[in-house]
Amino acid sequence: MELRHLRYFLAVAEEENFHRAAARLHVAQPALSRQIRALEDALGVELFERLPRGIRLSQSGQTYLEDVRRILADVERAQDRVRRVAQGQLGQVRIGFNELAARHPLLPGFFQATRARFPDIDMKLALMLSQHQLDALRTGEIDAGFLFHRPPGNDELAFMRIDADDYAITMPRTHRLASQATLNLADLRDEPFIMMSQHHNRVLYGRIIAACVAGGLVPRQVHEANNEYAIVNLVAAGVGLAFLNRSFNVHLLPDVVLRVLDDFSVPVVLELVWRRDNRSPALARFVETVAASNKLR
Repeated sequence: MELRHLRYFLAVAEEENFHRAAARLHVAQPALSRQIRALEDALGVELFERLPRGIRLSQSGQTYLEDVRRILADVERAQDRVRRVAQGQLGQVRIGFNELAARHPLLPGFFQATRARFPDIDMKLALMLSQHQLDALRTGEIDAGFLFHRPPGNDELAFMRIDADDYAITMPRTHRLASQATLNLADLRDEPFIMMSQHHNRVLYGRIIAACVAGGLVPRQVHEANNEYAIVNLVAAGVGLAFLNRSFNVHLLPDVVLRVLDDFSVPVVLELVWRRDNRSPALARFVETVAASNKLR
């Protein structure tokens, strides 16, 4: 038995006439009659009652018709799903993003645009540090990531620039240096520092330390924290100073200020990164949507 037998049966059952069914199927009537007889022989039942003038479904045929309609509908749905998956209209994209990317104003728009264009793409979001995203991309745990510090010269990774940022120093609003007209690293030599974890942010940690040392400062670390809001709250409590992204909205926390240092810069670039060998059509549609949204801003 083949799928075409079911389609032939459905046409004959709905038309209750071999001639009309044959015309609908674009096959010769004798050939259609033989195919229906072959189907009945394979099932061992009479699906139609042959009348002096026409045919009608037998009781077995009526029962069979219900199942055939369901089977053919399932086949059509399966064909539609596989076509939509191949076109990237249906599927799943696993996306990583770090804390800085999470508060970036562009990200919600990327997700909203994707959901509007491709409502059947399921976006699974995971908050993780940039280094962890790179590891997750390598192992296939995620499909794409919004991250900083992509290793240069890695041909396995494709990327798209989203935005750039830099680092400044944050301190309590009542600090002696808070109102000073200009600041340099030398002004911070006697200050305690809250630093990010070297273990979790080794690339950025190394860049910040290198920039400090180049300017004549070896930060005296008294505490470490990885969460921006935890860092700012520790700064507000007077535990120490901390390097923080310039884009961080310190206005939400009136007890601290963010100051740019004249001789200190650690620029960072936010990128969407994915593996070049990831052939997921849903990923391709997500990347296309981000690219289109990024051009409009």
